[in-house]
Amino acid sequence: MSTTKNSNQKINELLEKYSALAPIIDERIRSALSGINHSALYDITHRIKTVKSIKGKMERKPDKYHDASELRDILGFRIICFFEEDIDVIAEKIAGAFRVDRKHSKDKRSLIDPTSFGYLSLHYIIALPDDEAFPEELRHLWFEVQIRTILQHVWAEIEHDLGYKSEFGTPREVRRNFSKAASLLETADDLFSNIKKRLVDYKKEVIRSIENDQAENLYLDAITITEFTSRSRTYQNFLREIASITGATINDANPESQLAQLDFLGIHTLGALVEMIDREHDTALRIAQEKLSDSGLEELSSTVPYYYLYRAVLINNGCSPERIKEFLSLTLRDENNIERNAQWILDARSEQQR
Repeated sequence: MSTTKNSNQKINELLEKYSALAPIIDERIRSALSGINHSALYDITHRIKTVKSIKGKMERKPDKYHDASELRDILGFRIICFFEEDIDVIAEKIAGAFRVDRKHSKDKRSLIDPTSFGYLSLHYIIALPDDEAFPEELRHLWFEVQIRTILQHVWAEIEHDLGYKSEFGTPREVRRNFSKAASLLETADDLFSNIKKRLVDYKKEVIRSIENDQAENLYLDAITITEFTSRSRTYQNFLREIASITGATINDANPESQLAQLDFLGIHTLGALVEMIDREHDTALRIAQEKLSDSGLEELSSTVPYYYLYRAVLINNGCSPERIKEFLSLTLRDENNIERNAQWILDARSEQQR
């Protein structure tokens, strides 16, 4: 009984040290990963084993662990990212911020049988740098960091929840279904990584085409409209013309919301968009001068030319009042506001025809 009490006391003292270590590690991990694109990280969590869990592990492996301080996973951090290629980037950052016990660390991605599917992640056993900036009693505490994708995390959590242990303790049919599920998740991980890479390559192709004036056949999407708005000489020249009316500075804005309006007007490619700018330039600029000359505006959005181009199109192409209102309702919700804008367009059309 006394031995159990002393054991509990010793473990509790060890847990107090790990409780003091956890926030230091959390801050250091987040600092180490601060330079990584935030879209790559899903979550950073940690847990500390309980006395019961520690004693249970020691009882299961009496030949390996003779003292609780020999455990390397009393404190466990989990870094979850979206894409598999980010695991190695994160691992490099972690290795640069901590001491890594390479002998006891495991890259389960390389350990799994190449003909099998299953739990994949990178496990590092690490400790604080041997630096006097950190308390000495905490510098000697080793802990675990698991780095995995969100889909690898899903697999591990389901596997744990269902109590899947090994091929010898699980029915054959269940093992087969686990393998099938794991293969789907691993395939999905690969697909998402390939999609990400394709989007990066596609963006480079779009930029190159726009800068070389060879983008006329590119279809409008979130990438093409964004790069066109910021890089097209035709568009940028028109934007500067409008800004010069008041001497306003230009603030960058996301043009993705323009896609629905351009689609409504039948503009589906960058070539058609350039043609619209050339065709409607004079009318759109005249409207801008009328609206902005006495406005005193000192700042304009980088998407403002679209606003005037749309109105030029509605004035010049003979749209019915109903069609004009339908277009305006894409961005305006107030019925009175829609009516006022529609009437302004119809009046401008009548004046132009005189």
